[in-house]
Amino acid sequence: MLRDSSGNRVEFTVITNSGNKSREQMVTMIQQDLSQIGIKVNLVTLDFPSLIERITRTYEYEACLLGLVNTDLDPNSQMNVWLSSAENHQWNPKQSKPATSWEAELDRLMHAQASAISDKKRKADWDRVQQIVAEQQPFIYLVNKDALSAISPAIVGSAPSVLDPHAFWNAEVLRLGPDAALGAQK
Repeated sequence: MLRDSSGNRVEFTVITNSGNKSREQMVTMIQQDLSQIGIKVNLVTLDFPSLIERITRTYEYEACLLGLVNTDLDPNSQMNVWLSSAENHQWNPKQSKPATSWEAELDRLMHAQASAISDKKRKADWDRVQQIVAEQQPFIYLVNKDALSAISPAIVGSAPSVLDPHAFWNAEVLRLGPDAALGAQK
C-alpha cells in the first residue's frame, strides 16, 4: 500500500452518476491501474441530482468522473467553465478572486479573447488558455470520441487534430495545392 510523506496510506473516492455503465467501467479501470502502485480508489455512484448537488453546492467529494460536453467551437461558450468566478468552474469553486496565478491568467485571457478585435489575437489568447490547461490539468481528460476526417489530396496545410474541429482547426492555413489549380484548367 502506498503511503504519503506522513505515513498515511493513499486512498480516495471517485463519485459518478449511477446507471452510467461507461463511467463505472472507467472507474474500475482506474481502480485496477492505481492498485498496481498501491493506491486504493473507492467508487460511489449517485443519482444525477445528488451528484450535481455535491459538485456544485456541498463540495463533499474528493474526485468526480463526469463529462462536460461542448458543441460550440467559440471559446466564449466555455466562459462558464474557465473563468474562476463562473458557475461551472469545477476546481476551487465559487471564488471571489482567482485562487492561483494560473487561474488569474486564464481569467485575463478568456476576457481578452472575448473582446479581441482581430481573429489572430483571439486565436493566440485561446491557444494560450489551452496551453495553461494542458500544463495545470484542472481536468484529466480520459476519453475522446472516435472521429473520422477525410481531406482531399488537393488541400495543402492539413494537420488533423484529436480536438474539435478535427480537420479544420487550422483553417487559416489550408489552401488548394498547385495540382488542384492544374486540374481546374483541364
